[in-house]
Amino acid sequence: MNDTLVIDLETKKSFAEVGGERNITQLGISVAGVYSYERDEFTAFGEHELGRLEDMLHETRHIIGFNINHFDIPVLKPYVKDLSVFESIAVTDLYQDAVDFLGHRVGLNAVAEATLGESKSGHGLEALEWFRQGRVEEVKRYCLDDVRLTRDVYEYGKKHGHILFRSFSDNKIHSVPVEWAKGYAKPARVVLEDAMHNRKRLAIEYVSSEDNDGLGFKKTRLIDVYAIKGDEIEAYCHLRKSVRIFRLNRITKIEPTGESYVMAGDVQPALF
Repeated sequence: MNDTLVIDLETKKSFAEVGGERNITQLGISVAGVYSYERDEFTAFGEHELGRLEDMLHETRHIIGFNINHFDIPVLKPYVKDLSVFESIAVTDLYQDAVDFLGHRVGLNAVAEATLGESKSGHGLEALEWFRQGRVEEVKRYCLDDVRLTRDVYEYGKKHGHILFRSFSDNKIHSVPVEWAKGYAKPARVVLEDAMHNRKRLAIEYVSSEDNDGLGFKKTRLIDVYAIKGDEIEAYCHLRKSVRIFRLNRITKIEPTGESYVMAGDVQPALF
C-alpha cells in the first residue's frame, strides 16, 4: 500500500447538462487516466474498467491531481464501492495549492506552458465531443497527456520549490512557491493506525459536540489509541484520565508526541 498515483478524469456529461456543480456526481466518467509511480506506468481506464482503479486505490497512500479535491474525487466516488479508502489516502492538489497562494483560479495549461514549456493537447469540451463521437482512443490519449503534464509539473515543483504560470492580467510569468519536496501529510486515520500499532502517544485538537465543562468546544488532548472501529477511536484520554470514544471527523489536528505507552495486553505475566 505504498504507491503514489497521478489521476485525471474525463466525463460523459458537462455541468450544463446535469444542472451545475451541485450535481457533480452525475457527470459520469468516460475515461480515467492514471500514472503509477511504483510501476512507472500510464493506464487509461474506460467506465467499465473502473473496478481496476479502485483496486489500485487500495494499494495507494498518495494521489496527485489538478483540482482533484473538488472535481476528480467527487466524480469518481459514485464508482467506488468502499469510500473509506479515501480516508487512508493523502492528496496533493496542485490547483488548490496554487489557488490558496494566489487567491484566484489558474488553469493547467497556463501552469504547464510557463513551467514546462508545453501545452495541453486539447480541452475538456473537446474530449466530451470525442467521446460522443465514439473516438474513445483520442479521449484516452488526451487524458493521459494531462496526467503526464500534472506529474511533470509536480516533479518540477518538488525539485525547484516553485511552479510558474502566465497571468491573464499582465501576460507575465509569475511563480508560486510550493512545499512538495517536504512530502505529504498523512491522513488522520493513517496516523492513528500507525500510533496504535507502534504504541505512540498523540496530541490532538478535538472539537466536542458540547461544551460540558465551560472550557470551550475545542481542546488539546493527549491520547493513547486502543482501538479504531469505523469512524470511532477508543483511546485513553490524559485530560479526562479515562478511556473515551473520539470521532474521527472531530479531530482537527494530530501530532505525534515522541512518547510511548503500554496497553494491558502488552505486558505478559512473569513465569515462575
